[in-house]
Amino acid sequence: MARIHYLNVCAFVGRTGRPFLTDFTVEDGVFIGGDDPAPNGTEIRSVDMRGAFVMPAFLDVHAHPEGLAMTLRATACTPPAVKSIEDMIRELRASSAAQKGEGWIEGWGYDESLLDEKRSPTREDLDRVSTTQPVFIRRSDYHSAVVNTRALELAGITRDTPDPERGAFGRDAEGNPDGRLIELGAVEFVEHHAKPAKTFESDVETLLLLKDHYLSHGILTTCDMMCDRGGAGHPEPLALYREAARRGLPVEMNLYAVWKGGEDPFGMPDFTEDEKTGAVRYAGVKLFADGSISGRTAAVRNPYVPPEGGAPNEYPSGMMILEEKTFRAAVAFARRNDVQCAVHIMGDRSIDAVLGWLETETPWLEGVPSVRLEHVSMLRDDQLEKIERMALKPALTTQIIFPFAEWRSYRAALTPEDFDACYRVKSIAKKIDAFALSSDAPCTTWGDTDDVMACLEAAVTRRDSDGGVFNPNEAVSIGTALSLYTSRAAKVMPVAGRIGVIEPGARANFITLSANPFMAAPSKLHQMRVTGVWKDGEKIYLKPRMM
Repeated sequence: MARIHYLNVCAFVGRTGRPFLTDFTVEDGVFIGGDDPAPNGTEIRSVDMRGAFVMPAFLDVHAHPEGLAMTLRATACTPPAVKSIEDMIRELRASSAAQKGEGWIEGWGYDESLLDEKRSPTREDLDRVSTTQPVFIRRSDYHSAVVNTRALELAGITRDTPDPERGAFGRDAEGNPDGRLIELGAVEFVEHHAKPAKTFESDVETLLLLKDHYLSHGILTTCDMMCDRGGAGHPEPLALYREAARRGLPVEMNLYAVWKGGEDPFGMPDFTEDEKTGAVRYAGVKLFADGSISGRTAAVRNPYVPPEGGAPNEYPSGMMILEEKTFRAAVAFARRNDVQCAVHIMGDRSIDAVLGWLETETPWLEGVPSVRLEHVSMLRDDQLEKIERMALKPALTTQIIFPFAEWRSYRAALTPEDFDACYRVKSIAKKIDAFALSSDAPCTTWGDTDDVMACLEAAVTRRDSDGGVFNPNEAVSIGTALSLYTSRAAKVMPVAGRIGVIEPGARANFITLSANPFMAAPSKLHQMRVTGVWKDGEKIYLKPRMM
């Protein structure tokens, strides 16, 4: 047994209003009080941290690690390399799959509002990449995509193919499919009908690509918010993540299975106790209430601004894709299984509907919110007040990286008043304790979506990637922003032990940063880097020195 006394630190404990520590002690993987008597035989060591800034390890409580891992092998269709459809075609032609002339050519991250052409690519554009290989490019929100003619053929999509549930196939003026896959139902149709089945081993190897990524970002706890549990042709997600953890992926993972039970509370198999236990486990089910703001598919009270010089909005007020009977069935399943129910919900119109349904529900979990509302991009004062009155108070997450990376699409889609109603971090933080900032990685037009330091800068400065300001009244202090990635984030979902804080009894999951964020200029926060990571008191990452 060893007791380690860390000296000469500047430690943020994870909670605002608490004094910084100049030292702390770790024993058996947990923080202990400095005056606790040492058992006989205890080895006591001191480590001089030489003034390092220390804080709890980050929690990214809303992400898609499997999707993030896939981006590491796909072509980034994001600025600055891709600013036009012509750029996209060039980058895709240069991909390894295109050069080899075999397999699917895949990309990710485009946002039509950021392209010079101010439109989505179509199958005709992607046919210039290849007419013999299928081409599949995910939009930045990961809700929609675009494919070429070959991919449409493999999926069997013709002008006579009806739109799938929870989505639509984009069509040209003659009614023929134009390659756009609008929302998840359409994307999943192509994945299930055309793409080759995944193998367990290849998926595990892909997940293992995330090890260095997460360590360099200081993230030791995250979620997969869109697991396809029992999906045909897809390996079981829990088994994948557990095997990746066995092989060295150090991140603890809560999985949320996409609800596929329809209106039947017994429409999905119940979780076993084993599936709900451990550092990698199922924590809940996931529903989708609407789409995205940048894609103009989030369900909003006020119609979207018509595209300048373009075709009228296909869905003027977005798409409400969740019905009450389906919501009630998923809630009943979650209640029976003692897990959370998470709802993707961006627009204020969809928030109106779901809050109305939740008013008649009571909590079923102790120590953690029974329901999570994800994104809440346009949360109004009346909706915040309603949440405060509800018996079942949901946890909330939001992603400040979205307006930071996608501000052009937000400003183009929303009136100034509605734009200022987006991502109200300060207002939510004042009223909702179980609230977290998170990344939704890789679902936005940013090359490093889950860079916590970029997210912190956006929350503190309310400036986008080009320096434009979005609703500065919703800016928060650096202490509040850090707490929304640590102690406050730990309240959003079930976690293994006490994490997100440096205090006696909590797990010794902590990181060091290259500088003190409390002393840095807010506009320089994105330049900071994680220099060391400790998990349960063991150092598992040290930033390589530049040669």
